[in-house]
Amino acid sequence: MRLAIVSPFPPEISGVGQYGARVAQGLASSGAFESVTVLANRVRLIAQNAKHAEIENLPPISGSSADSAVRSESTVVRRVWARDWAGSSPAILGALADLAPDAIWFNLGLSVFGRSRWANVLGLATPMLARARGWPTVVTLHEIFEAVSLHDLGAANGRLTYLGGRAVTQMLLRADTVCFTLRRYVAEVERRYGAKNLAHVPVGAFDPPEFLPLPNPRREILIFATYAPYKGLPLLLDAFADLQARDRDLRLTIAGGDHPRFPGYLESIRRLRGRGANIHWLGPVPEADLRALFGQSSVVALPYMATTGASSVIHRAAAYGRPVVVSDLPDVRAMAAEEGLWLEYVPAGDRAALARSLADLLADRPRREAMARHNLAAMQKMTLADTCAAYVTLFQQAVRQTLKR
Repeated sequence: MRLAIVSPFPPEISGVGQYGARVAQGLASSGAFESVTVLANRVRLIAQNAKHAEIENLPPISGSSADSAVRSESTVVRRVWARDWAGSSPAILGALADLAPDAIWFNLGLSVFGRSRWANVLGLATPMLARARGWPTVVTLHEIFEAVSLHDLGAANGRLTYLGGRAVTQMLLRADTVCFTLRRYVAEVERRYGAKNLAHVPVGAFDPPEFLPLPNPRREILIFATYAPYKGLPLLLDAFADLQARDRDLRLTIAGGDHPRFPGYLESIRRLRGRGANIHWLGPVPEADLRALFGQSSVVALPYMATTGASSVIHRAAAYGRPVVVSDLPDVRAMAAEEGLWLEYVPAGDRAALARSLADLLADRPRREAMARHNLAAMQKMTLADTCAAYVTLFQQAVRQTLKR
C-alpha cells in the first residue's frame, strides 16, 4: 500500500506537527506500506508551485522490525503547501495526483492552514475533495470548535465563526473516517452532527515508555509547550517567584517555541520576565534531546488557561515517568479519565494554588514516584506501535469502503 500523509511537519513547532512526524515515521517502519510520503507545509512559502516542492528523506525509526515482507526504508517529505496561502488545496491535490496513493491520512487541527479564515476553509476542504476524486481518506482532527473557548484561544467569536466552524466540520466528515484523540470528541460530534464514521485513536506515547530516575537532590520544574497567551507561562513565572522566596535553589526550565498562530510571543515574555535567577530559557528543543530534557526535571507544570484537544506534552511526560501539575480543564479531565492517567489538578489561573501544588509535590518524592509509575503503566498500553496499528486498520477499512463505492 502506498500512503500519503498531509500534515504540518517539523521544523515547524506544533503539537499537531510533532504528532504527525512521529506517527509518519512509525507507519513507515511498520512494514505495512510500500511507501510513505508526507505532503508537508513550507515554513516560508518560497515558490507557489507544487512542482518545485522541497523533498526530504527521513530514516526509519531504529529498532523497528526488519523481517517484514514489505517495508518502507524512509519517509519522503515533500513541502507543497503553506499557511495562509489560498493555493494550498490545489497544490496538495496536484501532488496527490502525482503520487496516486492507495490511501491518504490528513493530520489536522482547525487552524493548520493559517490565521486567515479563507485559507483555513479552503485547506480544510481538501479531504472532502480528495475523497470525491476516489482516494480512500482518513482524517485525524485534534480539536473541535464546540469544545474550546475561541476567546481564550485568541480567535474571533461571532456568528460567522460559528457557522464557518460547523461548515468545516461537515466538510471534514465527508472523509471515509474521522479520528479524534478524545472519546469525548467522538461523542460530541456524533451527538451534534449524527456522524457514524468516527473513530478514537489516543495520542499515546511518542517513544518507548521508560521510567527515568527522578533527579536527586536537584529540584527542577519543566514547562514544555508551543507558547501562546493561553498556555499560562506568565502565571507559572509568578508562581515560581513565590516558590523561590522559600527555596532559592529551585530551578525552572522553559522549553519549546512559539505557537504558529502567535509568532514572537515567547520572546516578548522573555524580554519582560526573563531576568529571574535559576530560570533557564532553552527555546526549541530537538526531538533527540527531549528524553534528557524530561529526565532532568522533577515535575512538569502545564498551567493552561484553555486547551485544544489532548495534550501531547502530558503523554510525553507520562511516558518518561514524570508527574504533571496541570490546570483543571474539561479536555484534561476527560483525557486522564479515558486513559487512566494520574495528574495533579489546580484551578486554571490560580497562582497560589499552582505554587502550593508544586511545592507539595516537590516535597513528596514517594508521591511523585508513585504518580510516575502509575502513568508509565498506562502509557505502556498506548505505545507508538499501538497507535500505528490502529491507523493501519483504519486505512485498510477506507480502502475496502472505496472499492465498494
